[in-house]
Amino acid sequence: MSTSESTPLSAVAAQATGLLTKENAGKAAEYLKGRAETMSKAVRSGDTSIRALALVGGIAMVVTGVLNVLGRIIVIHLVSALLTIYTIIFGLLVILLEGKQWLPIPKNIDANIRKYALFLEFVWGRGCLYFFIGSLQVSMMNIVDLAVGGYMCFVGVLYIIIGRVTAKKLVALRKSMFTEEDLRQKFNAVDIGQTGSINFVEFKELMEGFGITLDKRESETAFIQLDKSGEGEITFEEFLLWWNTAHFDSDQNTQFALSV
Repeated sequence: MSTSESTPLSAVAAQATGLLTKENAGKAAEYLKGRAETMSKAVRSGDTSIRALALVGGIAMVVTGVLNVLGRIIVIHLVSALLTIYTIIFGLLVILLEGKQWLPIPKNIDANIRKYALFLEFVWGRGCLYFFIGSLQVSMMNIVDLAVGGYMCFVGVLYIIIGRVTAKKLVALRKSMFTEEDLRQKFNAVDIGQTGSINFVEFKELMEGFGITLDKRESETAFIQLDKSGEGEITFEEFLLWWNTAHFDSDQNTQFALSV
């Protein structure tokens, strides 16, 4: 058989190993530009859930990873296959962190993950993680990976930016002169079921009671920090602990304590 004769395996290899052509690069740029415009509108509106955005990215990483990994193993691209497996694992991690509101995920899974990955206690930690795994997928250099990886990088940056904005708003709350009894009264007022804990909707009402207006994504980033158990509810003790443990001298230290 001559060296120029093609086989099904060589055809697969050629297809799997091909770098971006100018045409594909143009398509990728056009697609990413459209996605960036759409996401920019969502950011300005403040109504889109940042956790939903992250969940979509995690699912996309798993799906594209599964579709890619088999072909890369077949053509003995072990490094690429290994990177793809990493993106699948990280995609599953994102789903576990962000998906419990929409998927049947055990309530304590978030707390267990944060227990062993302490940087996820910080909102900026999630942002950095999502940016890292997005850049990891971008490095695999095809149009689908560019789109999904670029999307996750965007979500990571969004987490960091919104976290910092939220921190500045919550600094005003910390500097107020409310006593513990005042805090308990306001907390109990929004605890409709009198269960001793409040959910995300009730937390937003509590913030409004303090005169602090947070959009949906800002409320989510604040709620992530206060909900140490990861069960989707905040007890008064958790709220009081947060209130009492971040009186720092500088704005930077305050923002760090707010976990953004």
